[in-house]
Amino acid sequence: MNDVERAFAFMRRGDIRGSREEPWRFGTAVFTPELPLRRDSNYLLLERPGAAEAIAGQAELVQRGLGYRMIYVPDEQLGERLAAGFESLGWEAGRSVVMVHRRPPARPIDTSSVEEVEEAALRGPRELDSRQYPWASPELVRQWLESRRRIPIEARFFAIEADGMPVSFTDLYIDGDTAQVEAVATLEAYRGRGYASAVVLRAVEEARASGAAWIFLVAEADDWPKEMYRKLGFDDVGRYLKFSRTAGE
Repeated sequence: MNDVERAFAFMRRGDIRGSREEPWRFGTAVFTPELPLRRDSNYLLLERPGAAEAIAGQAELVQRGLGYRMIYVPDEQLGERLAAGFESLGWEAGRSVVMVHRRPPARPIDTSSVEEVEEAALRGPRELDSRQYPWASPELVRQWLESRRRIPIEARFFAIEADGMPVSFTDLYIDGDTAQVEAVATLEAYRGRGYASAVVLRAVEEARASGAAWIFLVAEADDWPKEMYRKLGFDDVGRYLKFSRTAGE
């Protein structure tokens, strides 16, 4: 099992676990009917190769009833071979970078202001943060917040507070010797102060203290946070792809 496969297997036990799985022609279909708007809870896992047209056609059948189509491809080489074909069919191809913590940060980071909090304490701030995204309808945000409460492995939450509320925060999921730092966010008015770096490194510290030797996170390949994570000691170990589109387009 390579690093991307290890990370993806962990996520399937945690953040992207569904409440029901069934086989489909090209792999495993994951469903969470109680959270139908959350794409990371309702997706198709591509585990066998095929032509983009055939895979997309099967996705239409298997995911009918959802307002979107979502396919995860953990095998980067397979995903890249399919990317042009999916894009020609009107799908979006997203690339995610798996990063593993292997080095000290480039400079010392003070984590003393970071506190461990309950999941419920982050619901209000996360709802505020979601308002920056045009796709974040009230019901989708409600379902995403509910998914935080449903993480089936050990989940801990860390935040920096200012003006009486959490303003920068992250999740930490732990299962045996593996841990994931996830859902890093800072409210817009409090950015540029190094808060995100502090909460991420505090999560790493706590993961190590809990016995996790392999700590990873996932960043979007075309977004800036991956540069921050590199400065914090995370190294790229590979990518996976996601193909998605809105139903009916």
